[in-house]
Amino acid sequence: MTFGTFIAPDAMLNDASDPAAALGIAIPSGYQARAQMNPLLGVNRIFDRIAGKVRDLSLAYEDQCSPQYYYDIVRTLRDYNGQFDRVVEVGVFMGGSTAYFAGCIEAFDFDLDLIDISPDYLRFAHERVRRMFPEAARRMRLFHGDVPSYVRHVMLEERGRRNIVHHDGDHNFEQVVKDLAALSFVREDLVALIAQDTHLRGTPHFMNFVDMALYAVFGTELNYASIGAAYHGDNEMTRPNRYQGNYFMPGVAEGVVLPMAANSFLYPHPLLGAEHFLPPARGELDVAA
Repeated sequence: MTFGTFIAPDAMLNDASDPAAALGIAIPSGYQARAQMNPLLGVNRIFDRIAGKVRDLSLAYEDQCSPQYYYDIVRTLRDYNGQFDRVVEVGVFMGGSTAYFAGCIEAFDFDLDLIDISPDYLRFAHERVRRMFPEAARRMRLFHGDVPSYVRHVMLEERGRRNIVHHDGDHNFEQVVKDLAALSFVREDLVALIAQDTHLRGTPHFMNFVDMALYAVFGTELNYASIGAAYHGDNEMTRPNRYQGNYFMPGVAEGVVLPMAANSFLYPHPLLGAEHFLPPARGELDVAA
């Protein structure tokens, strides 16, 4: 049982022609943002370098963010350069955002922790990065778990790190609230929070309300910068799709960046202890056993 721990990359993927197939990962649409990168090139040399590596990589995968979103990730890290020493990526899927974070490591000098409940996605994302940025891959750790377990077993044990947290994990309102609430117990170590899919909606089964979860935890007077794409009009992006009935709200930004110096946790209440939001410490588990 590895949940709540760091896991190793899979060396067997190094020579695999199709790592996704080797891991049994399905690729529903095959969308790749690199096909639409050209309008963003020629402005940011760091982004251009990463986009070139992404373009030249021959690999089967699927992205779930817009080219503009990946560009804005790079721009956001540049804006915070010197203020952070670790990026924590929550929810990696097939390494779309991971590739751009990893491509910034050399320029901005930080470590990268990946969090996912799927070991297969973690290992695929690592292998994707290893093929493009082998030096950056050595500064990555793969955490099999969720945000509360990462806070308990990593962040509370490694206090003093300056973290930017990128949340693109479970989009269910309740889970996002739990994730953000867990981060409140290490608020002093948070520089910024980046949240993706703030424009996402779908069927009631999935309760995709990332933006509402941000309001629930930080209040309605959010201080943030919008990033990524915003879609307008009645089209395939703003209509329920054939996969899970998901769609994007017209005119709403794909993601937001919350500088933590300008925002405060209004939930949970200070009198609610960590036991309500975090798993037991490992010593407590041993005692219970």
